[in-house]
Amino acid sequence: MTFKLDFDNHLVGPKAIFDPNFIPPRILFRKREVKSLNSILTDSLSDDFCLNILYQGISGIGKKVIVNKVIDDLSRKNKGLNNIHKVYIDCKEKNFEELTFSVLNDLVNISKININFESLLNSNSSHLWNVFKLICKKTDFNLFFIFTNVENLKPNIFKKFLHLGKENNITSIYTINKILRPTTIDILSEFDLKKKLSYFSYKELFSILKQRTTLTFSHEVDEELIKYITDLICEQYVPVPGKGIEIIRDLYPLLKENQSMRNFKLMELCQNNFDQMQINDEFSMLNYMSEEDFLHLLFLDNLSNYFISKMNFYITLNELEELYNVSCETLEYEKNMKEFQSIIKELLSVGIVRPSKKAQRENKPYLLDNTVNNNSYFMVISPNQLKALIDTLFERY
Repeated sequence: MTFKLDFDNHLVGPKAIFDPNFIPPRILFRKREVKSLNSILTDSLSDDFCLNILYQGISGIGKKVIVNKVIDDLSRKNKGLNNIHKVYIDCKEKNFEELTFSVLNDLVNISKININFESLLNSNSSHLWNVFKLICKKTDFNLFFIFTNVENLKPNIFKKFLHLGKENNITSIYTINKILRPTTIDILSEFDLKKKLSYFSYKELFSILKQRTTLTFSHEVDEELIKYITDLICEQYVPVPGKGIEIIRDLYPLLKENQSMRNFKLMELCQNNFDQMQINDEFSMLNYMSEEDFLHLLFLDNLSNYFISKMNFYITLNELEELYNVSCETLEYEKNMKEFQSIIKELLSVGIVRPSKKAQRENKPYLLDNTVNNNSYFMVISPNQLKALIDTLFERY
């Protein structure tokens, strides 16, 4: 299947995957969100009013990209006339004093106001907050406070910053990765704009990851690898680009050299990025296989050999049937289509293989019949791991 990508293919280099604030040439599949934020912020700058904005969505879904894109566009548009400055505030694992000091430092650098930080080290929270508010008032710029990981803020601190923005005409954009705690839900009424970002489809996620690899590497990266990463994310996580970019970062040293590498090794490296695979552990896997007959085990052995010996990330239903036929011929068993279908259903049920979403029609289930023999399947566990378990069982016979 060919995917058309709507972006400019200009090489950027490793910055495209390693810079957390990188903005792609085009933000794919978030045009509506970018346009909406740009419109409301443009109006707020023109009419000189501030906003409290909340973006919700799991980490890696693209909240920061949207915010950075819009504010950078506004900064270029208003440069020299209405200068805009961003202040990033990461709320993760910071108490009130640490947060305040962090923002104070950025504000002092922007405003060039002289302040003796050493004199504030022993200040109580109240005095520190008053100094902070004073600096905000003296900063004669269009300020944007961008708070990340807001779910870590205690409600009383949350409210302090919300009210600070309104009092000092500072627009604040908060991004949150989780559902707000019950004690924080009443704060939602304080926001002028609330947006919850939706997940991406398989094709959209593939296109975004393809875009990042094209921007990162001077040579072409195998599309099958990108499709496999996309399938793994959709199967084992949630369809967000951040997880895929994290995997590509891990593969970067290998992909950069553009050397030939056995695909099952790349599969293992990709799978290592997921904490809980569907096969929970080797013990439960051994239990499953110990209950199977010799034909099933030989079929699994042939399946693991297929991925180890071939440069493939996927196997088709036709190829699975060929492996079954070879297994039957080796043992001089009679072939039985119902038995083959039963084996495949077991593999799907246990989670050894999963159907790829790359060719799946919307809302159409995968069927095990001759009309869908071009469907692709991928392994959820390492072929080497499966091979080792099978060898262990074969030794018992």
